[in-house]
Amino acid sequence: MANIRTHYDNLKVTRDAPASVIKAAYKALCQTFHPDKFQGSTEEAERVIRLVNVSYAVLIDPVKRAGHNAWIREQEAKAKQQSEKAPFNDTGKATEQQRQRQQQQDTQPPPSSTDSEAMFQRACDLNDRGRHAEAFSLYRQSAELGHAKAQFNLGLMYDQGQYVTQDYAEAVSWYSKAAEQGNANAQYNLALKFQSGQGVVQDNTKAAYWYRRAAEEGNAKA
Repeated sequence: MANIRTHYDNLKVTRDAPASVIKAAYKALCQTFHPDKFQGSTEEAERVIRLVNVSYAVLIDPVKRAGHNAWIREQEAKAKQQSEKAPFNDTGKATEQQRQRQQQQDTQPPPSSTDSEAMFQRACDLNDRGRHAEAFSLYRQSAELGHAKAQFNLGLMYDQGQYVTQDYAEAVSWYSKAAEQGNANAQYNLALKFQSGQGVVQDNTKAAYWYRRAAEEGNAKA
């Protein structure tokens, strides 16, 4: 089984650790690697603290933690399948190519701590396969990292009540973030909200502004 690097490993806790243990581990690591106390380089201390902060943010949030657990199970299932299909030499040992592939898997960080685009694509794939709760978790993580399309999709889910309680105000919030980044779909939907007054104070002037922005963005990409 591949030794997959997870947020639990970063905080040095078990996968069934309760929130109290996660908080205690986080506090201890922050103290250990505080730049003013750490015996090593400042760069290393800052690197570890950034990693610990990301891992803590995931594991202390029930929805994000569930998404991360799902990711772990999937990675372990893939590793098991690859292990069962691994080529063997005459001595019954895995080939060098298999060992290299295993090493790459072992050092691969969780998508939630690295690449918002990778998370977004993974969320789209999960959503297409009907795994909506996991998709929602990754959409949110990607959106929080500033991915405009993820922000729009999250806004749409709240707007239409897809796999989440319908919340127009929350939809407007995510539409606004994506709209400010130039997402034409978000700009158009935000204009609709200002025109209808759903989730925001009705404002025809702002509605016209976002309709215009959406049209200009669409023309620019045409």
